[in-house]
Formats: sequence, C-alpha cells, structure tokens
Amino acid sequence: MPASSLEQFSGNLKSEIRKVKQLTNKTFAVNYIFPHNEDESSPFTNALFDVLVEEQVKTVVAIGFKMIRSEVEKLKKHGFTILYRPINPTVQSSIEADQLGVDALIVTGREAGGHISQYDISTSSLVSQVTSVVSVPVIAAGGIVDGKGAKAVFAMGAEGVYMGTRFITALENPASITAKQAIINVNSEDFLELEGANERTIPTEAGKKAYELLKNGQKEEALKYYKDGIKIGILEGDLVNGTLSISPAAGGIKQINTCKEIIEEVAHSIS
Repeated sequence: MPASSLEQFSGNLKSEIRKVKQLTNKTFAVNYIFPHNEDESSPFTNALFDVLVEEQVKTVVAIGFKMIRSEVEKLKKHGFTILYRPINPTVQSSIEADQLGVDALIVTGREAGGHISQYDISTSSLVSQVTSVVSVPVIAAGGIVDGKGAKAVFAMGAEGVYMGTRFITALENPASITAKQAIINVNSEDFLELEGANERTIPTEAGKKAYELLKNGQKEEALKYYKDGIKIGILEGDLVNGTLSISPAAGGIKQINTCKEIIEEVAHSIS
C-alpha cells in the first residue's frame, strides 16, 4: 500500500473514531485485520495499530485467515482486549485462539453474510461445540437476525451475538433505502452462492452474471461484477450493477427498525 494511501487511511480512521467518541462514552471496538502470515509484516496492520494506540482505543475485533501469534502478543502487551473472529472458524482454531490468550471468540457459521467460511459448518453446529471446549466467552455470528436466533445460541452457551445483516436494514445505517427494501423483500431460497468467491448475493443482474461466469470457471471475468458490490449495491442502491452480499437469514427481516428497537427486541427475548 503506497504511503499516501496509508496516510489517507489513518486520517479517515482517526476521524471515524473521534465521531464515535463524541456519540458515546461506552467501550467500542475497531476491526483489526491480521497479516496473512506470521512471518509477513503488513504496513496496513501497522498503521492501524498506531492509530489505535494514539486514539487510546483498547478493544479490537481481530480478523484473519490465520491466528497470528505475534500480533496477539503485541496487542496484549499494550493492554488491548481482543475479540477474535477467524474467517474460517473451526473447533480446533477456536481452542488454539483460547490458549493463545484472546479475550473472547466470535464464532461464525456459514450462514453469515459478507465473506462466508470455506467450511460448511452451521452456526448451531459450531457454537454448541466451541462453547463446550473453550474458557473464554463466545459471541455467536451467522444467520442471527432477531431475538429468537439470539435465544437459540444463548441456549448453546454463547454469551453474546454478532449481527451484521440485520443492522444493514437499520434506520441509521447509511445503506441505500433501495438496498434495505431489497433485503426486506428477499426470500432465503433466492440467494446465489458465488462459487470460489466465498460470497453469496441477492440475485441482482450483476450477481447473476457473476454466478454464471464462476460456474464456467471464468473467475477474472466474474470479479468485475461483484468486487465492488458493497459500494455499488448496498451503499448506492444500484441493484443492476451491484450485489448484496448478506446472510440468507435476511428472509426473516420484515421491516426497517432503529438500532434501539433491534437491540431492545433481542434483549427482551433473552431476558
């Protein structure tokens, strides 16, 4: 990443952190992207770390394809609380993260939106196993859009839920109203899984083209139809040229609510 891009990234991140500080005095976390490998230094990760230290943000959601011991040790040395979210979680990787000293685990089943796990393990299968073998709190993710889903994973031993797709439809979310309405209208059986891309999408025109190209092994040609899907589909609401990579559990979302209403519904269900 060029130095100018790193500077821009750092400046944007500082600005967003300061906005959050103006809105709340509660603890909040920032996503922390691990390098791909233990022996690789990532200028992006280093810049992210420097901003967090400067802004005195002490909680991170650490995300990665692999558990990077050196990054965990660096974060713990500086007093960070680490919520670890592996991209491709397994029971064994959860045990290893627990032993390495993370403070909580975000355990994500394949029902999740965005990047989906390479392993075909459901949220219920994974959460019920992981909570039996780790000592740290488990936060369940993947296909949870309401209090009923939250209550189910709490019964499996989870102590929190991590919801993405549900909050895209929140009133305060900057997503396009067109995208929000498309999420509300979709049925769970409508989704297309983009083979080899570890994504699924509502069947937009771009999504259907990407799906067919990937089926035919044309990965490079397919990429142009889904690589900017979040920006084009979700933020701009262009459902012809963009994609909506979300959880198939979106079939259970029936209306736009405020963040407060969503949280209160979940809290009421599990109380």
